[in-house]
Amino acid sequence: MIVCTASHCAQKGANDVVGRLRLEIVRRGLDVRILVNTCGTIDLCDIGPNVVIYPDNIIYRGVTVKDLPEIIDNLTGGPTIDRLVLDRDAPDEVTRRAFYAAAVEPDPARPTGEFVALAALHGFDEPWIAEQQRRGFVARKPAANGESIHVTKKARGRYSV
Repeated sequence: MIVCTASHCAQKGANDVVGRLRLEIVRRGLDVRILVNTCGTIDLCDIGPNVVIYPDNIIYRGVTVKDLPEIIDNLTGGPTIDRLVLDRDAPDEVTRRAFYAAAVEPDPARPTGEFVALAALHGFDEPWIAEQQRRGFVARKPAANGESIHVTKKARGRYSV
């Protein structure tokens, strides 16, 4: 399993999650079967902390220390934790996909103010936009009348828009 500990996930408690997870895995004697590792980012920090379960191809989002007993139960044969699963139909994914679909119509570039207003209509604030820029999903570029924000190829591919 991999726990994202990039700065945004770390700000949301990822280091506590991974520390407690490793401790609990050892306490239960599962450290021979279950490897807990960290990574820099999985490009989903806005909904983190994120835990990726391999080889099951499950991503748990918004994980807290309180979720760890259920996650460990899942790792030892228990049920998947549906409320934490990130998949195409998860509310977070649906919201981001709807935003990016709107942001590329009629063009993937728009004036910064317009982009910020559109993001706000979808429930996203300027720090979220900055995180999307840091992750390469949007890019700020000079424009004739100020600055514009472009939805990148990375975001268009990720959200199929």
